[in-house]
Amino acid sequence: MSTICLDPGHGGKDPGAVREGLAEKEIALQVALAAAAALREAHRVVLTRERDRTLTLAERRRVAAEAGADLFVSVHVNAAGHPQAQGYEVLVRPEHDPASRELALAILEAIAERFPERRNRGIKTAALAVLRQPRPGCLVEGFFLSNPEERELLASPQTHAALGAAIARGCAAFVGGVEVKPWGGGSAGAGRERKAPPAVLSPRPPESPPARPRSAPGGRPTPG
Repeated sequence: MSTICLDPGHGGKDPGAVREGLAEKEIALQVALAAAAALREAHRVVLTRERDRTLTLAERRRVAAEAGADLFVSVHVNAAGHPQAQGYEVLVRPEHDPASRELALAILEAIAERFPERRNRGIKTAALAVLRQPRPGCLVEGFFLSNPEERELLASPQTHAALGAAIARGCAAFVGGVEVKPWGGGSAGAGRERKAPPAVLSPRPPESPPARPRSAPGGRPTPG
């Protein structure tokens, strides 16, 4: 049984991005709780927070370390200075880290399966303090609060559940465990056959990612 650490971004005095009364910290918590619920049947899950409270980046890393986590996923939503920005992306460390990239790709594939109409912005690199850990880790940016259409999506509990389930499916696929039931029903294996658009590792030009093995071992600036 793998131990998966989920980190709902921001919290307490740090709301993250805020638009039209919606706060990133609240959405991130609901998405992470949904992911945890989907994973707990087959995996051990720890969360850095399960309520609205302030945590330092060091405290988030410590939760993962004390739990002996096999992987770490920080959950956020995005925001930009212009409303046209849209889609989802996953951030990894800039260092050579194939395991974290594989985890990011697994999550991207799962989100793309659930939200085929949304833009897949691919894998990006960032020197995030919260990811400075001796385990595979990534930070998920699930849609833009600054985009009116995606803000409407992010206001919905159904979106929180669907995004959380997609993150859970990606984590389960990475650790090679039992896949969780896909949001909205259907065969758990069906989503593995459809691939997401090629993930792009910025700042390099677009390229197709290497094939992901079927089994593998297993802060972000404020605001978003």
